[in-house]
Amino acid sequence: MKNPKEKHLNLTMAETAELFHVSAVTISNWVREGYLDLDDNRRVSQDSIKRFKSKYAGKIKLQARANKSLKNDHDKEEVGLAIQKELLADAFDDALGDRYEAMLSESYRNKEGIFYTPQDIVSDMMGSIEVNSKTLFLDPCCGSGNFLLKAVEMGVSPKHIYGYDTDPNAVKIARRRLKEKTGVEAVHVVCGDFLQRCHRLSKRFDMVFTNPPWGKKLPRAERMKHVREFEAGLSMDTSSLFVFAILKVLKPQGIAGLLLPDSFFRIASFEDVRKVVLQNTILQMKAHGKPFKTMNAACSLLFRNEAVEEGHLVKCHDHGKEFKRLQRSFLEMPRHILNYWTNDGEMAFIRQLMQQPYITLKGYATWGLGIVTGNNAKMCKRSRHGGLVAIYRGKDILPGKLKAASLYIDPKDFPRCQQVSSMALLKAPEKLIYRFISSDLVFYCDTHQRYILNSANMLVLDDRFPLSAKEVAEIMNSQLTNWLFKQLFNTHRILRGDLELLPIFTDLSLHRSFNLLDLNR
Repeated sequence: MKNPKEKHLNLTMAETAELFHVSAVTISNWVREGYLDLDDNRRVSQDSIKRFKSKYAGKIKLQARANKSLKNDHDKEEVGLAIQKELLADAFDDALGDRYEAMLSESYRNKEGIFYTPQDIVSDMMGSIEVNSKTLFLDPCCGSGNFLLKAVEMGVSPKHIYGYDTDPNAVKIARRRLKEKTGVEAVHVVCGDFLQRCHRLSKRFDMVFTNPPWGKKLPRAERMKHVREFEAGLSMDTSSLFVFAILKVLKPQGIAGLLLPDSFFRIASFEDVRKVVLQNTILQMKAHGKPFKTMNAACSLLFRNEAVEEGHLVKCHDHGKEFKRLQRSFLEMPRHILNYWTNDGEMAFIRQLMQQPYITLKGYATWGLGIVTGNNAKMCKRSRHGGLVAIYRGKDILPGKLKAASLYIDPKDFPRCQQVSSMALLKAPEKLIYRFISSDLVFYCDTHQRYILNSANMLVLDDRFPLSAKEVAEIMNSQLTNWLFKQLFNTHRILRGDLELLPIFTDLSLHRSFNLLDLNR
């Protein structure tokens, strides 16, 4: 007979979600898939949690955040002691900051949004600014001090260097580096949360340069408190919150420089913060590729805290291309996207193009996601037998055609899947299916009620839409539409929100006559 105390030790769904740093919905999915067990009171059993940790977490493809939270964790106390030992040594190695970052586990860096800025990017971002000994310089997320050291090298007085960071080890390293460099104690470099402290600061700064945490996992109550205080709207990512916080402490005509995720410049959830940035004078936007191997591409943004003058030109750098573009032209973009990769000539062609008749999908389609099995290796088979039917991945979709099926699934298993769109969509007489993870638009008109995995998505056109699904597929796959999509959105995920805003030019001859080579001449 089971000990009654065991039931008391079992966890609720919410408690289990907190333990694994995932949502309660994810825990529910894991229960449905058999990874976790419930007791009679619908609590998650401790035995199944132990089994899950040892057998599955971090080892099989479950859910990205959960695997990152359980894989390769470091001993924080051990790391702290190692850093303290080096800091107390008479001889000091300036590369300690790099070694400290290497000691931090991937899970910790993802949770805290910690990715220290490479020195070449620091130098690149600060290379065009002018400072003097009286410049008040701040890095609100200073880490081991790369921006602070660069400011000192450029002529900022050590007594005018300010820095904050929530990691006490990083702050100690930054202070020691500054002391070694200048011989002066960095008394204004302190351990603290700038998002909380910025409201109480009376000091205003001439320069604020930083690499804020990207996607730091804040408790919801804390995040919403910041959102309300900064009036951040839907821009709730920590990188956005730091933009609002910096504007609170930046002097008029002061300059801010931030290294930001590429998504900041183009994704819908950052629109509210982009609106605020566009009220200031943007000096430069530059792509820096992927300096952090586990994170998205990075781009730098420099702006001055002053209203934009008519005719102001922004310096844009995109993977070898350099040009200047009118800042007001960014206001023409859907969702205030900062498409720094598109030059003024390309924007002029887009304006001309927009004079042609077009329609958008918004309000004219029913959308659906591909099937989320939760474990493709377990649910999908490599050969067809019994009651299995073909299921297609995003990479199986080619412009206007499909590859032969290589995966098969049993429809009887759909109730065990994490997510399945309505049968009305899946079995529609005619639907458009398209790649979800892709830099190009790749569409196919399906008239055989095929199933798709979640690397593909689908839509069914409303009867009121003036074009057929086959015509829309041709338009979406055309060189013209692909060119326009990249100029406007340039994402690696084909999102419904972008597709709904994309102009669909109804004159098919326009698509058939477009030649990218002519445009580039």
